[in-house]
Amino acid sequence: MSIYTPPALNAVDFALTAFTPEDITPYDSTLSVYTAPALNAVDFALSVYSQPIFFGVDWELLPGGFPTQYSGFKVQKTGSTIELCMVATADAPTGMGGSIRVYKSGTTYALYLVETADGDASPVRVRTTTGTKAVRLKT
Repeated sequence: MSIYTPPALNAVDFALTAFTPEDITPYDSTLSVYTAPALNAVDFALSVYSQPIFFGVDWELLPGGFPTQYSGFKVQKTGSTIELCMVATADAPTGMGGSIRVYKSGTTYALYLVETADGDASPVRVRTTTGTKAVRLKT
């Protein structure tokens, strides 16, 4: 019986074969340059959540006027700080095409939306299902 001795390995034994992958792009497709849209101060991740519409529900005017406004949501506009109107989620206006919710210190608030022509409208605009709305200024 003899002892097997493996042959010596050298660089020639490991020759690499060049492989060119097949071109998978169809000849009739073309690529176009994507241009990112310009961003401004109001494009910062505001999410609009739709609220259900209840038909046949009449509104009752409650004493006390405008709902309680909470502090804590501000935006910068040309060097000045503007405070926006936050209310309890139950006090958010209906019929505006949605509402913006803000979660702060364990409580969820709603930003109060108004028509852009409203006297208390801020420069912050939001596109909803019923058109462009403004977030109300805190008064």
